[in-house]
Amino acid sequence: MKSSQSSHEVREQIARGAFEALGPSPSQKAVLQVQCNSAHHLAGVYATDAGRVYHSVLHSTSHGRKDFVDTGHHASQRGTDWFDLLDAVPGADVPDELPAGCECGPYTLSRAQLVQQIADGEGRVIVE
Repeated sequence: MKSSQSSHEVREQIARGAFEALGPSPSQKAVLQVQCNSAHHLAGVYATDAGRVYHSVLHSTSHGRKDFVDTGHHASQRGTDWFDLLDAVPGADVPDELPAGCECGPYTLSRAQLVQQIADGEGRVIVE
């Protein structure tokens, strides 16, 4: 890996590779699913060989007032995949905030809160 890569770039490469290694059905390894209060998928945390991987799809536009691209909820033009290692060692380069998105728009989730929700035995959480 290049020394010029930020710590997120390094974590993202590891997390993406570990997520892709789960194969075509990563949901079988999901430890936490996060939804908005409209039941849209915001993010997921998956058990992988590299540790728990956080994944969200960041949408460029949201639904409402005809400001969205006319594709179905499961279309291939979903947005930008965001990966990170949930259990990254806290430090200056590892923020608590994790970007998330759904059809409603952008969200910010807390890394520490996701870790706590998993420890509490949550399998699915809804954020407002």
